[in-house]
Amino acid sequence: MSNPLLIFSPIQFVYSAPNPGQAAAAAAPIAVFVGVTGISFAAFPLNKSIPLALVLAFALGTGGAFIVDRIIRNQLGHLLVEPATPPAESKEESVNKKQGFLSDIEGPTGTQLEIVYGVFGYMQVMSACFMSFAHGGNDVSNAIGPLAGALSILQGTTGGAEVVIPADVLAWGGFGIVAGLMMWGYRVIATIGKKITELTPTRGFAAEFAAASVVLFASNLGLPISATHTLVGAVMGVGFARGLNTVKTETVKEICASWAVTIPVGAILSVLYTWIFTKLLSSIL
Repeated sequence: MSNPLLIFSPIQFVYSAPNPGQAAAAAAPIAVFVGVTGISFAAFPLNKSIPLALVLAFALGTGGAFIVDRIIRNQLGHLLVEPATPPAESKEESVNKKQGFLSDIEGPTGTQLEIVYGVFGYMQVMSACFMSFAHGGNDVSNAIGPLAGALSILQGTTGGAEVVIPADVLAWGGFGIVAGLMMWGYRVIATIGKKITELTPTRGFAAEFAAASVVLFASNLGLPISATHTLVGAVMGVGFARGLNTVKTETVKEICASWAVTIPVGAILSVLYTWIFTKLLSSIL
């Protein structure tokens, strides 16, 4: 019997369908339409008129769904016409199955698995863009937050008034996060993508979409959370869904230790830098 908490999961719907490849190809445009429409309406102040904002959001969602459907049909159309004839599972494969609350869902194999992974490969590109948008909306804001406090003093708006941050300052914040990703981000990418648990396109999509939803919701509430911490939790979640033994505990311990260390180290360095700059400025002025 399926887990009742996962009845409306699109991945469960695809994996449980008689023809998983066809189900994935049919579900992808619908998921894109719902996602793009919801994100467009919630994240972008398209217009003060709610009806017009809804029309624009639906238009963007429809356009995104159409584009994704065309890409999937063009790239995977030759596989979609093949019948669903999954090969029988060997005894060894059955014994080696991980035990988790998703273990009762029989996944696709053969050509069907290739189609599902192909569809969710495109879906994961979109979920990565969604995660990047949420990451920029929250983490760039975290970096610009102290600068906003300093600008409020220069602007004389320390009484709780809204601080206006110039667009070029925000652009520099975005440039900084992109530069850091280009120079050192590959190390974090390798840790999250390979060293926590085994990720497939379906699992990666689920983790990215879940993490991006949490980060975007927190940004809307003005909460400065860590997008990286959220994504690590989401990746661990898709691992735990297949069984506790599928998550590499040593990597998780290292990540948690790094989280615990960064708070006191950041505080100590902040005190040190403040003392140095105070002494330096007092001697100059």
